[in-house]
Amino acid sequence: MKKVFFLLVAMMIMISSTCLANPYRLVEVEYTVQAGDSLDSIAQAYMAKNTYGPRELKEFKSGIVQLNTWLLDRDVQAGDTVRVNYWVREA
Repeated sequence: MKKVFFLLVAMMIMISSTCLANPYRLVEVEYTVQAGDSLDSIAQAYMAKNTYGPRELKEFKSGIVQLNTWLLDRDVQAGDTVRVNYWVREA
């Protein structure tokens, strides 16, 4: 009886994951910092491209810092390469 229950649950999970496929795609880019850029301005520019749902600036900046741990030691400077990711809805 337990085996049948677990088999049914596993089948339901497989079916639901197939039917409810994520319609969003993660975009990963590298941005070269320009003179006058700040982490705030970079985050605002890429946050505007994110179509998954509303995000707070502080949260988005935190995500950038997680991808670029060197930002824990210093701020961005012209010429730096910053990795950024965001979600977009698939067409």
